Amino acid sequence: MTLIELLVALVVLAVFVTIGIPSFNSIFERHRVTGAAQALYGDLQFARAEAIKRNQDIYVKFNNGTDWCYGIEDTSAASCSCATGTGCTVEGRQHIVTSDRFPGVSLSHNVGGNVVTFDPVRGTLAPNGTIKMDGGGGKDVGVTMSLLGRVRLCSDSGFAGYQSCP
Repeated sequence: MTLIELLVALVVLAVFVTIGIPSFNSIFERHRVTGAAQALYGDLQFARAEAIKRNQDIYVKFNNGTDWCYGIEDTSAASCSCATGTGCTVEGRQHIVTSDRFPGVSLSHNVGGNVVTFDPVRGTLAPNGTIKMDGGGGKDVGVTMSLLGRVRLCSDSGFAGYQSCP
């Protein structure tokens, strides 16, 4: 190979990399939004299972906004403050998820209050509603909770192939 051929190959490679990087960014953004929603979905399922297993109320407490967080507590919703990192323990282990794990994703909800309580008798919850993870630009995934304790993923924009939210 000559030096000119090598330089041409490097220029072509640089052009491909420059064109390809923005598409990787959108893939990463998509995975952050779906990852945040799936983490919340799994944690809500965990809270429901713990309520039934331990035969006691389990609380999930939310803080909205761009610096959002949520925590799971087994004694009292009042002792859980995910924003300060205090409380939010289940069987002595702290369970807090913050927006630092999912940069660029915001959380909002239409749940009455900031606490969801899982009842131990049948795993029902109160209040019901939808919690949305939004990455901007139509990238939104919601976690819908019914009064019967059913939790499912949805998206108003059809993002990531999820059904629309109720």
